[in-house]
Amino acid sequence: MNLQFGKAFRILWESFPFVLLRLAVYALALVLAVAWWGGIAWLFFNWPFPGPAWLAWVFGGVLFGTAAKLIRRYVVYLVRTAHIGVITRLAVDGDIPKGTTQFGYGGGVVFDNIVRVSLLFGVDRLVAAVLKAFNKSMFKLVGGVIPGVKMGEGFVKQLLDYSVGYVDEAILSYSLLYPDRSPWATARDALVLYVQNWKTILGSGLILAAGSYLVVGLVAAPAALAAWLLGGAFKPALIGGAVGLGFLIKFALVDPFALTAVIVNFHAAIEGQRPDPEWDAKLAEVSDKYVLIREQAGGLEGAGGAVPPPPPPAADPAT
Repeated sequence: MNLQFGKAFRILWESFPFVLLRLAVYALALVLAVAWWGGIAWLFFNWPFPGPAWLAWVFGGVLFGTAAKLIRRYVVYLVRTAHIGVITRLAVDGDIPKGTTQFGYGGGVVFDNIVRVSLLFGVDRLVAAVLKAFNKSMFKLVGGVIPGVKMGEGFVKQLLDYSVGYVDEAILSYSLLYPDRSPWATARDALVLYVQNWKTILGSGLILAAGSYLVVGLVAAPAALAAWLLGGAFKPALIGGAVGLGFLIKFALVDPFALTAVIVNFHAAIEGQRPDPEWDAKLAEVSDKYVLIREQAGGLEGAGGAVPPPPPPAADPAT
């Protein structure tokens, strides 16, 4: 299995400004969330309006909190999509257009196609549900054939669910290659192409997911062990800080690499293929959500031949 690690590392390094931008956006979202809920708690204990104080949680927590969460997800999604657009361009074409920056190109991918990208925001939720349903069915099949798989069922399922986050972003990457096609059609084709190559693509996702948690352990274990041996009143805080540091490194560095590697691996695996109607039918048997996507997209086009090279972006953001 060629996991394309070398190419993925090069692309991640070239797109590292976007990694820093994503970290900044996530950090800002965290600060705003803490400030929001802190404000709600203050309002609860200093309720100045008629009626019970728990209304602060109802209106601030449930109603406005839900809206704020949706807005935060959408903003993070736009930044993530811009980054994926840059990764996709580097993976498929080797470079971004001359005369434009990564932020300029990534922003153009999003804002020049804002309606389509916004629709993909909703389609992405369905894609994740389809992937989980298919991976679950494959786990049951493999678990019934390979002895010992059932013993680690909980851990493997956790890795499967985690790797879905990488694969659905690879499917989003595929959709960004075809700005003139329906988001439903590109999602359908990408899902079928995924299941045609699920062993390679999911295998890379599982290895990278397991590796990311291994990094957490390698970073956290020495510090946590030292805190445990030293003891003292601050032992729980030190252990928690060590684990937190491990997850911070995972989130900041390992996850972006895993995302890039799965996207690169996805495009390498599906090169020269067209969606197979047989896999389309099997996927429809596994997931009702896929049936919904297929109904919106229509029938598969021209199955059996090679996929033509993806068209270049409709317009470079610099122009």
